[in-house]
Amino acid sequence: MGKAMGKTTGQTAHNGATGSPGQRGQRGLNPAQLSALEQAFRAWAQASRRKADRLSRQRLWLIFLLLRSTGARLGEVLGLDASRDLDLGPARTVVRFRSSGGDREVPLPTDVAGELESALADPELMGSLAAGPAGLFDMDQGHVRRKFYERALEAGIPRELASPSVLRRSLARSLVRQDVPLPVVQRMLGQSSANLTAAFCDYSEDEAGRIVEDYLLREERRKTSARNRFAGQITRVKRGPVVSEIELTSLGGFKVYSVVTLDSVERLGIRPGVLATADIKAPWVQVSAGAQEPVSTAANRYPGVVRRVLADPAEPVAAEVVAELSDGTRLAAVVTKESAERLGLAVGAPVWVSFGAFSVILNFG
Repeated sequence: MGKAMGKTTGQTAHNGATGSPGQRGQRGLNPAQLSALEQAFRAWAQASRRKADRLSRQRLWLIFLLLRSTGARLGEVLGLDASRDLDLGPARTVVRFRSSGGDREVPLPTDVAGELESALADPELMGSLAAGPAGLFDMDQGHVRRKFYERALEAGIPRELASPSVLRRSLARSLVRQDVPLPVVQRMLGQSSANLTAAFCDYSEDEAGRIVEDYLLREERRKTSARNRFAGQITRVKRGPVVSEIELTSLGGFKVYSVVTLDSVERLGIRPGVLATADIKAPWVQVSAGAQEPVSTAANRYPGVVRRVLADPAEPVAAEVVAELSDGTRLAAVVTKESAERLGLAVGAPVWVSFGAFSVILNFG
């Protein structure tokens, strides 16, 4: 990934992995195109030998990384004050976007946080900025867009698909396809309504066909029956002599606790700031009726509302109950039909869903 890309790589991306620029109505970057664009940016940033060019390219590389990983608007990134709006501490790594409509925090992937830390510790780069860290991202929008278009040509990507707005759309699509609730994506992007976010997921006919094919392939390869998922960032690791308790803060603000072995902590590099997903199988989720929090030893407990009750007449014992949390996350639980009836688990009823820390499967990468 760190190697420079030559003409052959760009031609391959143009004709093969990244898709042809002639694809009808393509509105977002696919994973191969995004990877090719990132490689082109990285190689370009590392290629210059002149100090002034190298420092300018380094700043543009950081701007690209922030746009790619946060879904922010170009003006929001260019308006960041690195001394005030970046939190790169060991406990959590976030960027704060400030606006008249309200501030928002967006978690940063570990690799992006590392690039930002290195830049802020570079005396040459910091010394070249008249305003210091506050001016790290202060660049002309037109200049930034031109450099994006140039990198697109190098990567064999249609010019119109290399704009900051397409990066924003592509991240939104990726999150939704990973089952991140639409209201959570909306808050991450700083949009005023979920309808605006949903518009990002308006696919062309060709794109829709490829998504269905990809979905079917992923379902065939699925190795787990886990139905419930929280996406977020590791915010705490509490080590014990045998196992460790891991705290994940979801994009919707929920704390999810998991217990893993010390070997897993070391082998997987689990530490604060790492992005992860927490999966819970439906049979491990407990449902309690009513708005009052139940007395329970379960580490994970959340209030919700029943959105669906599935009781197949051909199934004499079990029913599936789907509850929605305040951020739009939906959790499915498998209960007995008798329990569903006894507890009055009907659509619209308030409930609490809970599960133990040992029931949470953490996934990384």
